[in-house]
Amino acid sequence: MSQSKRIYQIDLFRFIAASAVMLYHYLYRGYKAGDMSLLRFDEIGEYLRYGYLGVDFFFMISGFVIAFSIKHLSLPKFVVSRFKRLYPMFWICLLLTFMVTYFWGAPRYQVTFRQLLANLTMIQDLLGYGDVDGAYWSLYVELKFYLIIILFLIINRFKKISLDYLVYFWLFLSSLRHFVGPSKVYDALHEFFILDWSAYFIAGIVCCQLFLRGPAIKYFILLAWSLFLSIDGAIGRINWLERTFHSDFSPYSISMAIISFYLLMLLVACNKLQCLNSSRFVKIGMLTYPLYLIHQHIGFIIFNHAYAYLNKYLLVGTVMLLMFALAYLLSDRIEPKLMKRFNNRH
Repeated sequence: MSQSKRIYQIDLFRFIAASAVMLYHYLYRGYKAGDMSLLRFDEIGEYLRYGYLGVDFFFMISGFVIAFSIKHLSLPKFVVSRFKRLYPMFWICLLLTFMVTYFWGAPRYQVTFRQLLANLTMIQDLLGYGDVDGAYWSLYVELKFYLIIILFLIINRFKKISLDYLVYFWLFLSSLRHFVGPSKVYDALHEFFILDWSAYFIAGIVCCQLFLRGPAIKYFILLAWSLFLSIDGAIGRINWLERTFHSDFSPYSISMAIISFYLLMLLVACNKLQCLNSSRFVKIGMLTYPLYLIHQHIGFIIFNHAYAYLNKYLLVGTVMLLMFALAYLLSDRIEPKLMKRFNNRH
C-alpha cells in the first residue's frame, strides 16, 4: 500500500486542536481558576470549558504521526528528527515568553533566570522548577512518549518486532489500574509509561497501523479498548476539574468529544476523508506548535495590561489574531532558516 509522505488532514486536526485549547484558555481557563486573567467571559466561557480536550486529541495525533514516521527512520535519524522538531522552536518561544513575563508579567507572573535555564531542557519538573508557561506540561508527556519509541527502536536493532507488540504491551499496562492497587512497582510503571495518557498514543499508533496495513479485526478491537480507557481516564479527572473551576463537567459531553476524536482518526486511517486531504492545510498545521507554545501566558499578560482600555471581545479577538500572525512568522519565516543552518552543520 503506497502512501504519500504527508497526511494533510492531520494538519487540519492539529490546527483545530490548538485553536480549541487557545479558546479554552482565553475564554474560560484564564478567569475561572488561578487568577490568571482579568478578562471574564461568563456569557460564553462555559460553552468552551471542554476545549482542554484539544490536548488529548494532540496526543492521539502524535501517536499516529510518530508511528507513521518511524517506518522510514533509523534510531539516530528518529532522535535527530524529533530534536529538530521540538527544541529549536521551543527555545525561541520559551525565550519570547520569558522576556514578556520577566518585564511585564508581575505581579501575577514571575520568572527567574534559573527557571529559564531549567526550562530549556523541557524536563524542568524533574529538576524542581516550574514551567515558564503552563502549556509546557504536555511537552514532558511527549518526551516520555518519544523515549518509549526510542526503547522500541533499540530493541528492534537486536530483534525485529512489529509495532503491534508495543501496542499489546502498552495497552496491557494501561489496563492494570482496573485490576491492581497502588504499589511502588505500579507507580513506577505508571510514571514511566505515562498511563494517564497512554490510551491516546496507543490509539494513534493503531490508527496508523490500520492506515498502513489495511483493516483487520484486531485493530478495531484494540481501538475499542483504547477508547474505553481514554473515556474512563477523562471521566476520572472530572472531580479535579470541578474542584478547580467550580463548574459542572458532563461525562457525556467529554465522552462524545473523545469519541469524535477516535472517529476522525479512524476515518483518516480508512481513507474516508480524502476530501480534506489538501496541501493547503500544511501552513496551518505547521503554525500550531508555536501557537500552542506562545499563546497562554503572553496572551494573559496582554489582557491584564489592556483590559481597561479596550472592549473585551475586541481585545481577545486582536490577541488571537496577533498569536496566529506571530505563530505564522515563527513557523514560516524563522524556523526554515534555523533548520537550514542545522542541516548544513550536520
